[in-house]
Amino acid sequence: MPPRKRKISRKKVAIPANRRLYYVVGLLLLAVVGLGALQIIAPIRVNAPKPLYLPLSDSGRYRMQREIQALFPPYTVWHWIIQAQACKPGYYLLFPTQSAFEVWRRFTRGIQTPFRFYLRPQRSAAHLAHFLGNHLAVDSATWHHTFLSYPWKNLGLNEHTWLAIFLPDVYEVYWTVPPEKFIARMKERYDHFWSGERMRKAAAIGLSPMEVMTLASIVEYETYRSSEKPLIASVYLNRLRLGMPLQADPTVIYAVGDFRVQRVTHRMTEVESPYNTYRRRGLPPGPIGTPSIESIDAVLSYTPSDYLYFCARSDGSGYHDFSRTYPEHLVKARTYQRALNRWLAQKQ
Repeated sequence: MPPRKRKISRKKVAIPANRRLYYVVGLLLLAVVGLGALQIIAPIRVNAPKPLYLPLSDSGRYRMQREIQALFPPYTVWHWIIQAQACKPGYYLLFPTQSAFEVWRRFTRGIQTPFRFYLRPQRSAAHLAHFLGNHLAVDSATWHHTFLSYPWKNLGLNEHTWLAIFLPDVYEVYWTVPPEKFIARMKERYDHFWSGERMRKAAAIGLSPMEVMTLASIVEYETYRSSEKPLIASVYLNRLRLGMPLQADPTVIYAVGDFRVQRVTHRMTEVESPYNTYRRRGLPPGPIGTPSIESIDAVLSYTPSDYLYFCARSDGSGYHDFSRTYPEHLVKARTYQRALNRWLAQKQ
C-alpha cells in the first residue's frame, strides 16, 4: 500500500491585540511625519521670481490677503493660518524653489529682501520727496514733512544745504526704511564721498565741498551732454574769480519754482531770491538740486579755459557754443533765440 499523505495543518496565527495597536500607531506616526514633512518642503506657488511689496498700512496688507494666501498650496496649513496671522510690511523677493514654510516664516517675522534702487538726480526737495515716495514704502507727504522738520543743524547742515547729501547712486536698503534712518545713511555716504582725493581737488580750486556741490548742481541742469560739463564748469569758475554774476538760468528757474519753464524771461531774472544769480553775485546759498557724481567730478576736474559765456546751439543738438567776449556771445545768443522762437511757434 502506498504511504498515506499527512495532512498539513493550516492554522491561522492570531496577532495579539497589543501588536495590532502598535501597527496602527506606527502607521499613524508615519502618516503624521510624512504630512509634517510635506508641510515643510511644499513649495510656494510661483513659476518665476516674484517681487511682493507689503505696504506699511494694515488696510493695505489686508487688501492683499487673497494674493498672499494664493502663494501657499491649499493642502498646507500655511494656506489657512496665514489668514489669522499678521504679515509684516516689507519687500520680499520670492522664488519657486522656496518652501511655503520659509515664506510664511519670512512674512510673519518681517525678514525682508534688501531693496536696491538708483537715486537719480532730483530737481528740488519736492521732487526728491516724490521720488522716494514712489520707490520706498513711506509716502511722499511723510518724506516732505520730514525734510521740513528734520534737525539739520545736528548734521552741520541747514535749510539751504541739506539737499546736497542725497548723492545720486545705487543704494541697498530695506524698503520700509524710516526717513530718519535713510537720512543718516545719506549723510554717512556724503562724508565718505568727500574724503581723500575729492577734498584735495576742492581745496585746489578754492571751494568747499558744499560750494562744489552747489556749482555742480548748476552744471547738472545746464546740460545733459557729459562732454561739455567740464567746460561749462570752467566758465562759471572764471566768472567767480572775476567777481562777475553767474547769470545761470537754472538758478532763476529754481527761484521761480516753475520747472516747466522753457525760456527764462527778463521778468524772471528780476525775482528777488538768494538763488537768483542774475541779481546776486557768487554762488547760491546751496544746491539747486542733487547733482550727479559726473557733474561733481566735472567741477573738480574742470577744463581750463578763458571762456566767460556760453549759449545753446541753434541746431537743437543740446550742445553749446562758447565765447570769450560779450559781443561774440550776443551774436550766438540772438541766433539761438530766433531758433527757439520758431520751435515754440511750431509747438503751439
